[in-house]
Amino acid sequence: MQSIYVVVENGEIYPTAHKTYEAAVLAVKAKHAEYLEDMIKELKHLDLIESMLADINVPENTSSWKTLLYIEKGINIEICKFSV
Repeated sequence: MQSIYVVVENGEIYPTAHKTYEAAVLAVKAKHAEYLEDMIKELKHLDLIESMLADINVPENTSSWKTLLYIEKGINIEICKFSV
């Protein structure tokens, strides 16, 4: 059985479904690239980059159909896995 991954951000679905979880995460990173780059520059001198990236480089939740990612306050991101 195949699966697709759909990204939902604050209740709105991204226009493209993905064949892998990794591709879905990359779509989130691409959408928020400017913010992430700014945060990396800002946190570089504080050695906090790894903790920030840990919130977006979340392993797939294999016990559920949904994995939650965190970019910043007010942005709720879910990657949902559906069987097709």
